[in-house]
Amino acid sequence: MSEIHYYIIFFFLSLFVSFYLNRYINKLFVENKLTDPVNERSSHKNPATRSGGISVFFATCLMCTLAISSGILTVPLYLVLSVFFLTFTGFADDLITIRYREKIFLQLFAAMLMINGGYTIDSFHGVFYIYELPYWLEITVSLFVFVVVVNALNLIDGLDGMASFISIKFFLITGGIILVSNSEWFLFFPIIISALLGFLWFNFNSSRKVFLGDAGSLFLGTIMAFFIFYILDSESNLITDSLISRPLLAILLLLYPLIDTLRAFIIRAYNNKSPFVADRVHLHHRLADKGYQHWQASVLTFSLSVLITVINFLLFNVIGFLGCVVLTCALLVLFYILFFK
Repeated sequence: MSEIHYYIIFFFLSLFVSFYLNRYINKLFVENKLTDPVNERSSHKNPATRSGGISVFFATCLMCTLAISSGILTVPLYLVLSVFFLTFTGFADDLITIRYREKIFLQLFAAMLMINGGYTIDSFHGVFYIYELPYWLEITVSLFVFVVVVNALNLIDGLDGMASFISIKFFLITGGIILVSNSEWFLFFPIIISALLGFLWFNFNSSRKVFLGDAGSLFLGTIMAFFIFYILDSESNLITDSLISRPLLAILLLLYPLIDTLRAFIIRAYNNKSPFVADRVHLHHRLADKGYQHWQASVLTFSLSVLITVINFLLFNVIGFLGCVVLTCALLVLFYILFFK
């Protein structure tokens, strides 16, 4: 059987398993009254559960286990440990609130697990004329980036489909890179993307609404952080090296979560509030307040993010790193005026 057949089979298997688990676990949560409370920030009026994340997690784990046992997929052990640790941390937070100070400590522990697996950010690849990093700075930068990536995805999960669409964009682009540079990992991408698609059916369902919850956002954020480490690791061979700078690629993959989180933190600091307080200062809330439905806001954000990424790929060899940074900033300002202001 050819590789393309495996990709198609596992894509549809994962889609079916995710759909089934999302429906089944949602039913269990509702029967046990583990529903999300409705408040002034809520977008739902009917009972909703935070079972989506754990459903996507179990669907992905089942499919990856099947693929690994078949000898067609390999997954780094320390990635598995880190993902399991933070996913169940998020699941606990969905059931009983964990303070952010404690969550950050647990995230740092999960980051150390991943770093012990040999994956770190060991180079700036020429940004600020810096290449190889000393070991202490390599660990410090890796820990910082891990926490930023995990929390950025967690903090944008405020509209139906938002975190999922951003994640799908990330996995589509990263999967294309991995297919060429490290093909034994590639099967993971159709598995995780179809698991998210199975979840989205319930996320946009008003009568059986399901949210990712912290379990889902921490699960996806940990995987994204791993692939950012892989992209920025100087020992990794990427097909995109002749097309775009690695640090620029890493930022473009997570452009919306990073920009939105930075903006929200600045606004909260200006108003003397905790950077982790729940409010409605995020960009996607502005779209919702302007009358966009959740799916419209999520698709618009996804489309603009993809458009900026494609433009950078096309123009990098023409205008260079600095030119792409300036162009990206200009596009962000333009899109903010056109759609968010």
